[in-house]
Amino acid sequence: MAAVGAPASTQESGLQCAAELQIWDDVGWEAWLRGRLASGPFAVPGPCVLDVSEDVILSYPQSDFALVEQDLRAAFPQGVARKLEDAIRDEVTTCLTVRRELINYKKLCLHMWKAGSTVEKDLRQLASFFYIDLVAETPSEEQRKLYSDVSNTMNECRGAVSVIWDARYFGKAICNLPRHPDSGVPWKFEELPESLEVWKSLERARQFVSSHAELDAYLALRWGRRMQENCSSKGAAGEETAEYGAEASMPSKPPAKKDLAWKSERVLVQSPLSTDGLHELLKAIKSTGLPLPRAALRYIELVLIARGMSKAMTLRTTLRRYCVALRQVQASAEEVRADLRNLLDCQPSETSASAGLHSFCEKYWRMMSGVVAVVPEMLQWLEPISELHGDAERLFVSGAKGAAAFVPRGFSDLLQPYRAFAKEHRGRMLEALSKGKWPKSARPNAQEEINLLPCRHCGEKYTRLWLHRELCFVCEARLRSEGRCPFNDKCAPASFCPHERLCAVCEQHSCEECRLLRGDGEDVWQVVGHWQPAAVFLDFDRTLATTKRGGSPLIGTYCSSLLRRGCRYPGCTA
Repeated sequence: MAAVGAPASTQESGLQCAAELQIWDDVGWEAWLRGRLASGPFAVPGPCVLDVSEDVILSYPQSDFALVEQDLRAAFPQGVARKLEDAIRDEVTTCLTVRRELINYKKLCLHMWKAGSTVEKDLRQLASFFYIDLVAETPSEEQRKLYSDVSNTMNECRGAVSVIWDARYFGKAICNLPRHPDSGVPWKFEELPESLEVWKSLERARQFVSSHAELDAYLALRWGRRMQENCSSKGAAGEETAEYGAEASMPSKPPAKKDLAWKSERVLVQSPLSTDGLHELLKAIKSTGLPLPRAALRYIELVLIARGMSKAMTLRTTLRRYCVALRQVQASAEEVRADLRNLLDCQPSETSASAGLHSFCEKYWRMMSGVVAVVPEMLQWLEPISELHGDAERLFVSGAKGAAAFVPRGFSDLLQPYRAFAKEHRGRMLEALSKGKWPKSARPNAQEEINLLPCRHCGEKYTRLWLHRELCFVCEARLRSEGRCPFNDKCAPASFCPHERLCAVCEQHSCEECRLLRGDGEDVWQVVGHWQPAAVFLDFDRTLATTKRGGSPLIGTYCSSLLRRGCRYPGCTA
């Protein structure tokens, strides 16, 4: 019976809609639907949505709202399908936009992390080369300052790189969330911010601050005992026994850092994160007022799961949770950094042991300084990404393997200060190494180190720290100065950048001065749109595609933006 007082047109529309949906109440609705999805004008290619489960969900194409439209139009009348699409389109396309930007941002973080790891290794080499023993040696003020500057920069870089690594790891983990809501989510998302890698350094720095007074007292007592032993006579056995007893009565050493338990990152746990997004979409479907039978609602739910719409909603919610965790890291790091600064402002005691404790305090302060500097830069872009709308312009374009990346105006080069410092002192070190002045850490005695590896160019053996792709520093620097790729003799001189002395092939280097950029389909799309070239030349296969593990570009989904750009050129075949 129609509602009393409702307009006639509304009553007729409701009755018509109910009649159109009546088939969903029949016993044979599933056979009818499978027939429509398998053949005819409404056929949907690929596995049937009705069969989706945790085991086979990866076989379904996803992350394109056109797939949802196709599924709905195959199962419902045109008017009903349009209402269902309108109910969820804005929310879903917005989440897909967030997903697109996060995918490119985490690829950019991968490049930054690799570059940061290289800079950190450069700084470790400098610290090893300029190392001085503050206790056993009497270095000049210049040597002391240089080693202190190198060590401080290295520790600050380490803190910055840990934040970049977290952004890369969690960005990838968010994009790789299980597609089926019944699978759960990785446990790390339920234990934020404690599950962050940078939180480990934060906890150890906090433990150091809380144990500082006890450590200082312990080291001072131990140093005093050692000084007494050195000054005392060791003639009588009874005196040695007394000294041994005094040593045995030493209090136990306070913990300098907090031990954290290990847990596999592959463990999945049940969480509202995996189901809340799906429930929100189903709530929007029900708000349309359509008299959808239970079977119809179940089919819509399976469509949202199979086509990745449920996961897209979960992705945005999880990204927002990660941003909240970064805010907590920022506040905690600033607090610990202030406590460390207070300890540094206090003069250390006269013992060398306490001076070493002061150096550890400096180390943690520098690491927290690196964290405090980088976290706001991450939040500057991650928070806007999590709030993007479906019609938002692109912010980041970055390929997984290409060296080119396109970033918005205002994006900072987070590693520039550390890279510049390493470059400033690297020349002095290379000059000394070319004269044979290698540090002890590069060529230790056979009794001290057995894992020495040969340079494949000169044959000299060094520790792993002083080799890069099986080349020692001297050989690598000499080959680069000659304008040659140090890693592959087959690389042509044209592929070697004379500006940065890097190989475009082996080191995936891009240089705008050389007018040579490396990238994948996303990078090509951005370059063509930015430069608007008169012609685009392709290689022998005449294909623009991004594939994984050498897969065929003829199978799978395609970048519609790249396709539209390519079709603007005459002679292009889509």
